[in-house]
Amino acid sequence: MNVKTVILAVLVVGICTLCGTAEAKKRKRSQQAKLDLLPDEKLCARKRCGRKPKGSWCQVVRDENGHRTPTCVCPRSCNTTQIEPVCSMYGRQYDSECLMHLEACKKRKNIKLAYEGPCIASQAKCQSHELQQFPFRLLDWFVHLKDVDEFGSVDYQKTVMSLSETDRKDVAQWKFQHLDRNKDGKLSNKEIKRFRFALMPLEHCAKHFFKKCDLDKNRKLSSDEWSECLVTRALTWYQGRNEVNREESIQ
Repeated sequence: MNVKTVILAVLVVGICTLCGTAEAKKRKRSQQAKLDLLPDEKLCARKRCGRKPKGSWCQVVRDENGHRTPTCVCPRSCNTTQIEPVCSMYGRQYDSECLMHLEACKKRKNIKLAYEGPCIASQAKCQSHELQQFPFRLLDWFVHLKDVDEFGSVDYQKTVMSLSETDRKDVAQWKFQHLDRNKDGKLSNKEIKRFRFALMPLEHCAKHFFKKCDLDKNRKLSSDEWSECLVTRALTWYQGRNEVNREESIQ
């Protein structure tokens, strides 16, 4: 191979490299332009916050190039005149998500959002129809908690009935594994009480429900008992409600 051929080959490689770099930059600009058009909620759905810094939440800010970037920050203050209640996964209600994260940052604690809206706060005796509905509401809550844990945000289009049977069982088992702290494959009475008191202090049907779940009366819940209580009974209640609605519509 002569010198001219070598030089030509080097030039071709250099030109190809430059072309490839230019094309990559073009694609990156195009992608960034699309991201800049997304609403804050979708941008933040790509960002997981709460751990660094502790208690933080996602806010969209402009970077040095003027692009909108999802960033984990601790709020310094909140608008206290606008009340938009939210419920934390610890069962505590806040007047806004901002106030929840403001407290979380002060305490250097990752307080996750369970759902938007007031926490369930009824202290009346658990009625029969409420007890029947309870597994559906509980499993629906777990669906949202799992979203927050995995993606940092809640997909409100996702509900118990939008999931497959397999996915419902996966959600139930995901929560079972979280609650089974000693990893013995059973939820002890102590573990269940810790869950009830720490995460659901305002739910008045919890005690009666978990007592009924213990089918063999050994004061522990197996994985099968847990799934039977949540998944099977949630579906039974939902199907029964639909049947009642159909009968009422016919009449």
